Amino acid sequence: MAAGKTRAERDRRGVGMLCWRGYADFARALESYQAAGLFELFGEAMVFFQDADAEAAALAARFGLDWRGSAENLGILGGFKAMASAMESELLLLLENDLPLVEDREETARQIELATRLLLSGQAQVVRLRSVREPGQKFDTRAKYARYHGEGMLPLLRRSLRPGKAKRLAGSAVYVHEQADRHHRGLIDRSDEGTYLVSAAALPWTNQSIMLRRDFFLERILAHAEAHPSRRRVNGHPDIEKEWNGPVWRRSGWKIGVPSGLFTHERTDRA
Repeated sequence: MAAGKTRAERDRRGVGMLCWRGYADFARALESYQAAGLFELFGEAMVFFQDADAEAAALAARFGLDWRGSAENLGILGGFKAMASAMESELLLLLENDLPLVEDREETARQIELATRLLLSGQAQVVRLRSVREPGQKFDTRAKYARYHGEGMLPLLRRSLRPGKAKRLAGSAVYVHEQADRHHRGLIDRSDEGTYLVSAAALPWTNQSIMLRRDFFLERILAHAEAHPSRRRVNGHPDIEKEWNGPVWRRSGWKIGVPSGLFTHERTDRA
């Protein structure tokens, strides 16, 4: 790709990182981003600290990052909204503070540029960038998929009794099979470059390690979540996932791009 085009696309991209406590984990994640040259791929980089304090400011200064903050915890929805509203980039990579990067510089650049093309071409509305190889903690996707799409009579019986549930889990095949599109044709396709494109009918919304258009995030995703709050909360706040993982998402017709991924989930600091 020509250098001028690469720079132009870089200036359309921003990376936003949401942090609530867990500074030791966040520092390790930031070190991995620097080592992989992540910030060099974005024209804008911002941290939004919830419960911001002097330690937060010092951490941002240590890594030379622009930051905003709130005096209290706004929750996942509130924090992401405040951060995205303060940013200007057309495309946003959204991260939280416990998501280290596990690939090298070349692969990081390749996947960020791939995600950019998927979004700008309209082939995908969201691109997942959690690592397929090293997804990290709190990843039960493969086990859930196997209950309905594994081998044997029990998965077959479950598919027969709950076909809707089986369909909702079908997209998780991208984390299980090397040729996932052959297992669930019509729900899993390929992009022009061979990346998985999964129907929203078969793969849920996730907050973790995603890239998408800023206007789509603010005007569609967050606006809907605010207008339809779930009674289930995280630390007393809505978290977007519970508001979106229902019929509206599944019937949207949207596509989720799923390349091999860059980020794992590793939280050790519970302070």
